[in-house]
Amino acid sequence: MATEETAGAEAAAPAAAAKSGSLLKAVGTVIGLFLLLLTTQLAAPILGCKLLNSMTPNCPAPVVVVDKAGKEVAAPKGPPLYLPMDPPLVVSLEDKGSIRFLQVTVELMSRDEHVITALQTHMPVIRNNLLMLLGGQAIGSLTSREDKEEIRRQALAEVQKILKANPPGEKEKRTGTVEDLYFTSFVVQ
Repeated sequence: MATEETAGAEAAAPAAAAKSGSLLKAVGTVIGLFLLLLTTQLAAPILGCKLLNSMTPNCPAPVVVVDKAGKEVAAPKGPPLYLPMDPPLVVSLEDKGSIRFLQVTVELMSRDEHVITALQTHMPVIRNNLLMLLGGQAIGSLTSREDKEEIRRQALAEVQKILKANPPGEKEKRTGTVEDLYFTSFVVQ
């Protein structure tokens, strides 16, 4: 009798193990399918908007940047990076026989770190050219907002010209440039 019980228990053990193994597989399969369904429900709208923007409902419209002439231009590629020109630029100006001074603090803005590095490399040339530009101004052209804005545009063009002559990276094709130039301090004495 003991041998029959032992034989029955030995036969029941593999059957119980097979049942628990198949139950474990079934639970694993159900959990896997649930996670797959959840992932597709979350990822499908994102991928749909990225790949099929015009055909997928409720997608945000693509950002279109337009310049002053109405032409479509590429959207900005990253956050703005600012490079202050320290120390401030100081030039002497002649005003009716007396000497006056102009002190300007300038910051340059780009979205490309390679451009910022190139600006630091060519800072002596940039400072020289901006000092010559500012030193050639008449006192009367330093008082109105429109005249200051025109000087700012000329200064930006000068910096861009310097970078064009000395590109920020010749090994790789880089299209970044100085996007803007700001006067953060403008003092005439």
